[in-house]
Amino acid sequence: MSLRALSRRVKRIEEGRKPRPSPIVLWYGSFDAWVENQILPGIESGALDQHDMIVIVAALRGWEGLYGS
Repeated sequence: MSLRALSRRVKRIEEGRKPRPSPIVLWYGSFDAWVENQILPGIESGALDQHDMIVIVAALRGWEGLYGS
């Protein structure tokens, strides 16, 4: 294997280890922007239950942290 081919292979491996953004980050820019623009207005309008959404957002925030690891 040539040095150039080995270098390309190492680069691909290193790129594959980098954390990828979650779907929420891809769609809304950041997790906090999603909460601010989608969740809070829903809670304020009464469409979303405040107590349920606190639990759901906390669970998704935990998932978000695992996704980016």
